[in-house]
Amino acid sequence: TTKKIGKKRHSHPRPFGGGLPRIMRGPTRWKRGFIHVDELGPLDVTRGLFSANIYLTVPRAETNNKEEMVSHTKDDTGTDDGMPSWRRDSGGIYVWPLGVRSRLDWYRNAMTLSSLSAQDPEMQLNLQHALGKPNVIQPEPGDLVLLCAQRPHCAVGFNKGERVSLQCFLEHNGLDNRLLIDC
Repeated sequence: TTKKIGKKRHSHPRPFGGGLPRIMRGPTRWKRGFIHVDELGPLDVTRGLFSANIYLTVPRAETNNKEEMVSHTKDDTGTDDGMPSWRRDSGGIYVWPLGVRSRLDWYRNAMTLSSLSAQDPEMQLNLQHALGKPNVIQPEPGDLVLLCAQRPHCAVGFNKGERVSLQCFLEHNGLDNRLLIDC
């Protein structure tokens, strides 16, 4: 295709895709996020699958006012149980440092790993407690976030606003192979 920009003509062999558009509007179903992995496989230093997300808009983090404090439990608004506050982190991303690297790790974490493939609210609560405190990423519009797809992660839910992003997967199969991009 050929585009005319100003006085210059720019030629491209094909149109460029920006990735899969992802639009989430509040209120979201999973307030604390839906914990999952995009590839249920062991971590390997010679290969890996990564999720690349470019954030175009993000919802604002929610503040706790007195009305909200009355209608929600401490677990929703504070950290009495050691868990992060989804309200404070709303619109963010949680990533847990669980890294399965060997067959022994698979057996040690079998119950946790089996919960990562089910859309069950009770299993999601069990996962939150089993995985412990996550790393929190608060993307801003224009940010590119790369996630290791084998690590448990979730997009934290929100009540108001919307999150718009472009997402694709990057597959690394060693230094002698090309990086594969799947949009």
